[in-house]
Amino acid sequence: MTHTLHRRGSVEDLREDFVMLIMPARGFNLQGSEEKMRQIWGVISHYEGRLTNFGSPEIGNSHRTTMDNLKKATHRISHAVFKDRENVKACLKELKDRDFGISVVISGIHEETEKICIEVGLKPHTVEHSLGIHGKTEKLPDENALEITTMCGHALVSPNLVFHLVDELQAGRISHGEAARKLSTMCVCGIFNPYRAEKILRRLTMDV
Repeated sequence: MTHTLHRRGSVEDLREDFVMLIMPARGFNLQGSEEKMRQIWGVISHYEGRLTNFGSPEIGNSHRTTMDNLKKATHRISHAVFKDRENVKACLKELKDRDFGISVVISGIHEETEKICIEVGLKPHTVEHSLGIHGKTEKLPDENALEITTMCGHALVSPNLVFHLVDELQAGRISHGEAARKLSTMCVCGIFNPYRAEKILRRLTMDV
C-alpha cells in the first residue's frame, strides 16, 4: 500500500501526474542507507526543473525546503512528482543504471507505468490497483474536490480549503497559480501536483 495510489481524475488529466516514491525496507536494507538516499537525491536533482513537486516527510515539500537541503539531509523517504512520462522514464533509467538496491514505486496510469518499466528494462516486482472508495460515499465531497484532495495521500488538503480558494478565485482575490501553491503547501510529503491542481482550479472556475 502507498499513500500515492488513490489519485482520482480522468485518464487525460492523470497522464500529467506521476509520483516516484523511493525508500529502503526496514529489516532488509534500512541500516546504513543514508548515503545511498543522499545519492538518490543527487539523481532526482538532475530533473528539478522538470518536477512539479518533491520532498520528504521528515524535511518537507518543495515549498518548504530546497533540493540542496534534501541532498545533504539524513532521511529515508524520497518523493518526486512529474508531469510527463519521458522525464519519469529518464529518471527511472538513471536510478536503474546506478543500481542503488533501494525500492522505487511509480504511481500513475497503469498502462503508462508498465510501458515505462519495459522501456527501461525493468520488470515490476509488485503492481497495486486502487479499488476506489467504498462505504458511505454520499458523505464525500464532490468529484472535482476529490481530484485535488486525493493528491495528498495523508488527507492534509481539506476540501473546505478547495471550496474557499474557488470562492477567492471567482472574486478575483487570488491567482490560480497562488491557489494551487497554497493547496500544495499543505501536503508535507511533497506528492501533491500543483501543476495539475492549477489546471483543475481553472476548470472549476471556468477560466479557460
